[in-house]
Amino acid sequence: MKITIFALGSRGDVQPFLALAVGLRQAGHQVTLAAPYNFVEWIRSYGVSVHSVSWSIQEFLKKPEVQAAFKSRNLVRAFRVMRDGLEPGFMTANDDFWEAGQDTEFVVQTIPLMCGVEVAGQRGLPMAFAYVMPFYAPPTRAFPSFGLPQRFSLGSGYNYLTHVVLSHIPGALRPLNRWRATRLGLPPWRSAWESLNARRSFGTPSLYGYSPTVLPKPLEWNNAHHVTGYWLLDAPPDWPLRAPVDLLRFLESGPPPVYVGFGSMSDEDPERLTRLTLRALDLTGQRGVLATGWGGVTQLAPSASVCYIDNVPHDWLFPRMAAVVHHGSAGTTGAGLRAGVPSIITPFGLDQYAWADLVVKLGVGPHAANIKKLTAEKLAEAINTAINDSDLRARAAALGEKIRAENGIARAVEVIERHAADFSQRKL
Repeated sequence: MKITIFALGSRGDVQPFLALAVGLRQAGHQVTLAAPYNFVEWIRSYGVSVHSVSWSIQEFLKKPEVQAAFKSRNLVRAFRVMRDGLEPGFMTANDDFWEAGQDTEFVVQTIPLMCGVEVAGQRGLPMAFAYVMPFYAPPTRAFPSFGLPQRFSLGSGYNYLTHVVLSHIPGALRPLNRWRATRLGLPPWRSAWESLNARRSFGTPSLYGYSPTVLPKPLEWNNAHHVTGYWLLDAPPDWPLRAPVDLLRFLESGPPPVYVGFGSMSDEDPERLTRLTLRALDLTGQRGVLATGWGGVTQLAPSASVCYIDNVPHDWLFPRMAAVVHHGSAGTTGAGLRAGVPSIITPFGLDQYAWADLVVKLGVGPHAANIKKLTAEKLAEAINTAINDSDLRARAAALGEKIRAENGIARAVEVIERHAADFSQRKL
């Protein structure tokens, strides 16, 4: 079966869907990942075909004017810069997704702003929704929406209301609606929920790529919703032969260090954040592996107790760490939990607060301040707890063992194959 997966975002956003594409390919399917142009070579290195999308939200967010708008703390200015840049960007991206969908038999859509529903509807194809968090999901009383900028709950009724409100934000689908009107002459969707419900009568499944051990499926969700387990990308088989020599030497030269990295997150003052991190490591007497990214961590003077890295597969690196400090994206959180080591999450925004909250509730990581309130002393306190609390470490190891026993990719492949077969029977 020809399957096309639509994916946008940073490398961390695309990576779970590359893992899913690899699993589908290993199951015998012909898979194409439609993804931003800056990830083409990386995707091909895993043997997956790519349809290059000529707009990258990651590159857009790196633009000086976008960075300046956010650093100005002027919310109106930031909103206008994002709106004016995202609309034409999504128009371009959806043109590419539409093209990619003309030679496929099954569509996988990963966010509502993509035209997967339109491709499947116009061509009469089966499709699936695939997410790494329960954001575009039916309302539930079990937990508040992962789209909230902060994390707290006022009870089950409040939880339910947050899902309803955030799925009906006016204008949230404006870029897609503009594309629908301009390219297909279709009326606008009134909400993200309406666009998703347009496929419910076809039995379209929704797949959630995180562990049911971490966040169980809510009672309100029906059989079309599947919490499969994580879609984590394993390091290439030859990775140990290509690992940086200085990193290998550093790991061999002492006890397991603490990983600190913030992925695609950008800090207003990366040097300050780096010095804060180094001070926290000094206060705790720990060695550190610091991952540079968009601007969360910057490389300072070399040190015998610190190793700076660029891009190292988490599934290889994290089990070698004493603890992992990160921003709390869905993928990095999953990799940390699977490794079975304590996680310290210092969220920057949105769903990162939710994952941080879950890690603390599961007892596999200490509470840590968000990035704006983080100090060297607060980080040192969290690191000391993660290193020295034997019960916490035992819970983290036990949870990691459970997650490693799950096979989220195989489960997702099974659901996709079953839906394709059911859809074919309905058409007969």
